[in-house]
Amino acid sequence: SGAICASGVQLALTPLDVVKTKVQINGDKYPKILPAFQSIWKDEGPSTFFTGWLPTFSGNFIGGAFLYGLTEVIRRSLTEAAGANAISLEVPIILAAAGVAAATYSIVYCPFDAVRIRSVAQPDYGANAFDTLSRMVSEEGIESLTNAIPVFIAKQVPYAAVKFTIFDLSTEYLFRAYPLAQEDIKLSLAVSLLGGVLGGITAAIVSNPADTVISELKKAKSDQTPQMALQALLDRGGVPALFKGLSLRMVLYSLAAAFQFMIYDGVRFVLGIGPDDLRLYLDVLGEALVK
Repeated sequence: SGAICASGVQLALTPLDVVKTKVQINGDKYPKILPAFQSIWKDEGPSTFFTGWLPTFSGNFIGGAFLYGLTEVIRRSLTEAAGANAISLEVPIILAAAGVAAATYSIVYCPFDAVRIRSVAQPDYGANAFDTLSRMVSEEGIESLTNAIPVFIAKQVPYAAVKFTIFDLSTEYLFRAYPLAQEDIKLSLAVSLLGGVLGGITAAIVSNPADTVISELKKAKSDQTPQMALQALLDRGGVPALFKGLSLRMVLYSLAAAFQFMIYDGVRFVLGIGPDDLRLYLDVLGEALVK
């Protein structure tokens, strides 16, 4: 479910991600969002909007499985360990589960994102994603794919923690207010959609500075460290430079979170798997591994 929802939604939203990246790395040419869409369409052609689609899809397919799967398993384990205190510790449990899962996702997805950003920033750098990957490694070393992991963790952990927390708390409130929604799949998915929008908008705000640093770091071959990239942004535009592209990210990530959660729940519904079924499966699996 996590692999399908993350990769499918991010692939569909690739055009927004491409424009967001171009606004961040070339603010002089693309100072505003809507004119940026028009300029890219006119100067580079509509196919440009899907630049980097392969690393986007592949990275999110693998990373999404880790992000959603680990969040579910860790949250379940911590809830059971907390026992009677689980209800009062709901938010810390969500934060811990999402944080660990997001850190793992960051390590897995970071190399894919490095290739994506380079493809968007320098369209002629490679003929395709594989060519771009090969050239980056041969010219800059394997560390060119991994040196942004600390910044990626700084971006993804608060993003995921806020996204999952806001989603869980808002949907829990809505289900309490409208209990019949739990018995109707359409209403249930609508609740997931609304919770995802709220979680995505909030998460976009807290993670934007780190996202901007990553774009600055990976837009071209450079010996910059994350600290140097951050300082370059501050020197060039001050604190507002760290929130470049925020309005588009709020749209992008509200849509991403909303449809990811909706598809995630939808796939589980199609497979006939609810929270109780998952707990039963994990219990049986755990017993089998112990034996």
